Amino acid sequence: MAYNYPPEKLSVYLSDDGGSILTFYGMWEASLFAKHWLPFCKRYNIEPRSPAAYFSESDGHQELCTPKEWSLIKDMFDEMTERIDTAVMSGKIPEEINAKHKGFYEWNQEITSKNHQPIVQILIDGKDQNAVDNEGNALPTLVYMAREKRPQHHHNFKAGAMNALIRVSSVISNSPIIMNVDCDMYSNNNDAVRDALCFFLDEEMGHKIGFVQYPQNYNNLSKNDIYGNSLHVINEVSSAKL
Repeated sequence: MAYNYPPEKLSVYLSDDGGSILTFYGMWEASLFAKHWLPFCKRYNIEPRSPAAYFSESDGHQELCTPKEWSLIKDMFDEMTERIDTAVMSGKIPEEINAKHKGFYEWNQEITSKNHQPIVQILIDGKDQNAVDNEGNALPTLVYMAREKRPQHHHNFKAGAMNALIRVSSVISNSPIIMNVDCDMYSNNNDAVRDALCFFLDEEMGHKIGFVQYPQNYNNLSKNDIYGNSLHVINEVSSAKL
């Protein structure tokens, strides 16, 4: 959501293949935190824009803003994380939260991760004039979806999840470009969306390109990286500028 891209042209979908109310709750909490985190990122040009990654770095980037403001946003993130962790540990969300969003009523005692109806809930509607951050700036659309699963039908793994995601997004936003980010990844460059579009908009080759992929980088790799996770050739030679 914090990418450097016009919010009215950006829609973020979370595809939850587990169909868990805890994931939906975490996403609902994140949608509230985003109203403070997004303007903070843009005001100080924060990198990386994943709050977990940003606050985990040793220096903490505290020099970019006042100590009071840094502590305030850090406390908000920690409190949100604690609420989510508490819900996960207990296996249920607080009763008073159910009334906060109609999506919580999609779940009942009969639902399992392998047997449930399709669930699609819009947490932030970018077309709504009231969908703004705490500084009055428009927010991108944010959607939770869990595709239908039944024991008698094969779910086709990630291919099935992507197919369902494309179908849902075609109804809600119908954007010409889709960027897929795995659940264990975060962006280290807020201009990544714009950079990827350069391939598709290239005057000579753009019409021949339908798919762009770039490998993920890893933190805390030692010099004895026997599995080649650092991808030196790609990151430092053939595609150094990316």
